[in-house]
Amino acid sequence: MLCWEQISLQNGLQNRNSSGKQNNLMTPFIIFTTQRSGSTVLTRTLDEHPEIFCAGELFHEINDIHHPEWHFPSWALSEKNKMLRKVDKIINYPNLRLRAIPHIKKFYKGAEAAEKARGFKLMISHTRTMPYVWNYLKTNETKVIVLIRKNVFKTGLSRLRKDETRVPHSAGAVVDNTKFRVAPAKLLKHIHYLEKVNQQLLDYTAGMPRIVLYYEDFGQWDEMMHKVFNFLQVSPLTLQPVLNKLSGKDWREEVSNYQEIEQLMKENNYTQYL
Repeated sequence: MLCWEQISLQNGLQNRNSSGKQNNLMTPFIIFTTQRSGSTVLTRTLDEHPEIFCAGELFHEINDIHHPEWHFPSWALSEKNKMLRKVDKIINYPNLRLRAIPHIKKFYKGAEAAEKARGFKLMISHTRTMPYVWNYLKTNETKVIVLIRKNVFKTGLSRLRKDETRVPHSAGAVVDNTKFRVAPAKLLKHIHYLEKVNQQLLDYTAGMPRIVLYYEDFGQWDEMMHKVFNFLQVSPLTLQPVLNKLSGKDWREEVSNYQEIEQLMKENNYTQYL
């Protein structure tokens, strides 16, 4: 399982031009992905580049995102109660339908003079709840950084662990070595769903100006970032990931019923992910 620790970088925001002048030559882009695929480290590292402004999920349910000043102002009855959050989605439909696209326009128009590229993170789930937003981005030829984690087994494990610990990313230097039990049925459900999602990420962006990145390529970080910088037409820089991988241990060390899960994967012809 992969954990991440926040580390500080000195370049980025402090080097940005603060003149406030609008930049009409800026390249608009999005990071198009699904949860637990490495989008947080990519978003925050790109934002460290002095010519790039990169925000988190503008349309996340809560405003705990990277650059919360650009979070879409939704109507929320509760940020914690699951039942009320379902109601929030219903009552926010007209709010999103009327104001989502103007919010995106305002976001892109907010680029300062030094910015050559400005983008935000968009989850594939948003294309289902806000198809009009996707149509707008597609019509305006917004550049797309597609981020896919090919090993859907490990993505599923990561999601299940997050559900249990309620901690999306590690914020300290101590690695949590607590083992957890994986529910076989839930894991299979995640794997089946994620296989479809990975294909949809490619299908949805077919014909759009895009670059496809894979989580598994993060090991060749500098080479991958060089491709992204070329795609966004910004100056090449060497930027270390803003989140450091704390552990690359075998998943069996974190799963208490790993033998059961190994057998499950073999029975369902998923041994390629082990």
